[in-house]
Amino acid sequence: MRRATAVALLSLAMVSCAKREHAVNPANPMWMNRPGWALSLTFRRPLVADQGLTSKAGIEKSVPAIDSKHGRLFVGTSDHGLYAVRAGDGSVIWRFATAGGVMSEPLYDDTRDIVYFGSDDDGMYAVRAEDGKLLWRYRTGAEVQRRPVLVERDGKGTLVFDNAADAVFAVDADTGQTKWKHARNPALGLEIAGHAGVAYDNERVYCAFSTGRVVAYDVETGKERWPEVDLTAVGGVNEGEQQQYFDVDTTPVIIGDRVFVANVATGVFALDATAGTQAWRRAEAEGVSWLTHFYEAAHQDPDTGADVPERSLLIAGSGTTGLWALDPKTGDVRWRREGPRGTLGHPVSLSGALLVSSSKLGLFLFEPQQGRAIDGIDPGSGFAAGPAAYGNRAFVMSNAGVLFGLEVVPPSRAPTTPKSW
Repeated sequence: MRRATAVALLSLAMVSCAKREHAVNPANPMWMNRPGWALSLTFRRPLVADQGLTSKAGIEKSVPAIDSKHGRLFVGTSDHGLYAVRAGDGSVIWRFATAGGVMSEPLYDDTRDIVYFGSDDDGMYAVRAEDGKLLWRYRTGAEVQRRPVLVERDGKGTLVFDNAADAVFAVDADTGQTKWKHARNPALGLEIAGHAGVAYDNERVYCAFSTGRVVAYDVETGKERWPEVDLTAVGGVNEGEQQQYFDVDTTPVIIGDRVFVANVATGVFALDATAGTQAWRRAEAEGVSWLTHFYEAAHQDPDTGADVPERSLLIAGSGTTGLWALDPKTGDVRWRREGPRGTLGHPVSLSGALLVSSSKLGLFLFEPQQGRAIDGIDPGSGFAAGPAAYGNRAFVMSNAGVLFGLEVVPPSRAPTTPKSW
């Protein structure tokens, strides 16, 4: 692993846009005093079969789904398979084959013990988690590369998902029967980072499309709950330039009464979740392909006893403008860093830090308050997929088709992952 080289390159590239906090500020995390050497490898398991089945060789995009109760992971690969593996060592339990690459993040439902996932063969699948037996398959007409959403109402489950052709579907989670669907005309040309996924809150399903539109649908009826919002109408930072890309590749993020989305050309937006009206916009955050919410409740520091205030940040990742930490309430920039070279995978929060993948340089652990690098690992192949995490353990697929298990050890804090893994 090229740990030292990766961290050194990243540290040299970083440029902060936020003021430094005082060194003795008790709100600073313990990472600040002991940076580096926090990531350790727990297993390395090659999964992708060399079968020559994919035209996208060298790219793996599936984020593992975690079954914490049984210590299992479910992850897709470019060799057309969904794998169930043991979280302790990555050994394979079963493999389910589809007719296309599985680039989506699966959804594991512990109540039904079912795994839902999409495939590039245009299908949404439901398989039994115990043995991978097919329960149903739903044809969508285009690739499905994002995690579905499961909504429980009155003892019934509704699975909502979309595809690369801007179509949205709601089906019965047990049978796969259609409840409602919407088909749109997608934008011509290529998207920057594939299609966005769907998000759900308060009886609404929020969807973003390649045309730059954002829509909220009623989860039960599929009717529009507010008029579609056109994120391309405001123009980019350079208003005089002709806009080449229109897509919204970010799955909407919901924080309180706001929905956050990003257009690759016009920036990051905060919309009112009820009416769809714009609360704020950060125009200079161009090229953003993912958003995530970092949240830490107010608590007492276990070592010093100092009161640590609540922390809430909207983290945005862009291959062109870097990593952004924005105040969800105002859109103010808390910090900005030049990101690792290459495409940035969707990050995950664990042990008070952010784990971010890079398609060129590997994995990096960031301190979220100021955006500083803590540690990094480069296996040599890069990561197009984002990691998944539970407790202080993380799991991620490399572009070489290898599943990595990692452990993050914060200073003075006990591991939170079950010892049985």
